[in-house]
Amino acid sequence: MRKQNLLSKKIGKQISHINNLLENYFNSLRRFILDIKRLRFDKNNKVFLVIVSIIFLTLIYFLLPTAYNKELIQKEIKNQIYQKYNIVVKFNNFTQYNFFPKPHFSSKNLSILSEKRKIAEVKNFKILIDFKNFFNFNKIQTQDVIFDKADFYFKKSDLSFFTNLLKTEPNRNAIKIKRSNLFFTDRDDEVLFINQINDSNFYYDLKNLKNALVLKGKVFNVPYKLIIGNDKLNEILDFEVTSKKLVLKIENTTDYKKENDTGNLKISFKNKNNIFEYQINKNSLDIISEDNNKIFRGLIEFKPFYLVSNFKYQTFRIKDLIYNPFFIEVLKSQILDNKNLNAIINFDVKNVYDFDRFSDLSLKLKIEEGNYNFSNSNIIWKENVNVSFSDAFLNFDKEKINFNGRTLFDIKNQDEFYKFLQIKKELRKNIEKIELDFNYDFNEEKITFDNLRIDNKSNKKIEEIISNFNSNSKKFFNKVTFKNFVNDILTAYFG
Repeated sequence: MRKQNLLSKKIGKQISHINNLLENYFNSLRRFILDIKRLRFDKNNKVFLVIVSIIFLTLIYFLLPTAYNKELIQKEIKNQIYQKYNIVVKFNNFTQYNFFPKPHFSSKNLSILSEKRKIAEVKNFKILIDFKNFFNFNKIQTQDVIFDKADFYFKKSDLSFFTNLLKTEPNRNAIKIKRSNLFFTDRDDEVLFINQINDSNFYYDLKNLKNALVLKGKVFNVPYKLIIGNDKLNEILDFEVTSKKLVLKIENTTDYKKENDTGNLKISFKNKNNIFEYQINKNSLDIISEDNNKIFRGLIEFKPFYLVSNFKYQTFRIKDLIYNPFFIEVLKSQILDNKNLNAIINFDVKNVYDFDRFSDLSLKLKIEEGNYNFSNSNIIWKENVNVSFSDAFLNFDKEKINFNGRTLFDIKNQDEFYKFLQIKKELRKNIEKIELDFNYDFNEEKITFDNLRIDNKSNKKIEEIISNFNSNSKKFFNKVTFKNFVNDILTAYFG
């Protein structure tokens, strides 16, 4: 009997525990339902729910492109880039959708083609998309195109990439090129020079109603800014190049509705303006510029490339050429060291401003198969001495540039020659010519001499003077050093 009572008590406890659990559960359920009811009538909670719903729906809206067919998306992007800009692109990897900072598609290692030949490899490609067409899976509307870290390999014929851009129909979107390089190559794919593109933007200028290209870059280690505009309606092309480092500004306007394109080129260098008129013919370019101090006429033949130019100055400073940073950078770049470049340049100056008693400079440069020959150039000193150059060449050796050759001083009036140098009368003997080899180092801005001969003779004293002069730290001649140098040579020869 006792055992039965204990069993009854245990069963009663279990039933009581189960009842408590059921009661707690329904109490909790009742409280939850009451909370929902209260939530339904709480205005603040209504606002919260609306905000959460908007955020949720917005996220779904912007993430819809992740469901797009990637192959169809790539095809549509390619078509729209071609239709807008006449640019052919090739995807080497699948596109990815990105939400931040703006909705866009991106891809790695995209290629740009020209006549089925790859002219650029783009590491990072982005194209923004319009919010309005997210639900239209196969016909998205693209916006700005961004080429980042691209390498362009251009021959002369590939420049149509930029000319075609300038001819495109107006649209509200832009093409941006950032952190890229443009390699100009010749027919043998040898790199002539590299143009660094830091940032560029092609767009339609609504204010001036023309296509515009704004580019910030660097060439020959010289930073510059280029602005090009094409007015298709009036058929006028203009560009402006500025370089703060060179204190240089070049402006151009071309009217291409005429059969032969004509234009004006304005070059401002160190606050000095020069205006050139030119005419572009089918296979050549004619250039002319005239003012009170100079006359310039030039002809450039395109096929094959050949340049003939004639400069005539009344006065000129040699230092403006030798110490011209742009001229030096062009030489260092070795862009001119090209076997496909052929030219004849004649440079005539009546009065050499910064070299005492020098006049009638005739500098003749012949460029042929990578050789720069200055032979047959001459200058007159004090109307009594003719200075001519033979076997004079511009030489490129890695990063070094040297101008060397042989110089002949042909003395016409000995009395005036000696009087200017203040040579003692007892040392004034008959001489007809002085010859010596020279070398000018553009990097160190220093000139050295060798093998000096007076009427085909020399001596140890002259050799010592030459050696001392070459070891001197002075970089270049001026009026005093030139006079003292020649005086010491003649004194050593006749003394």
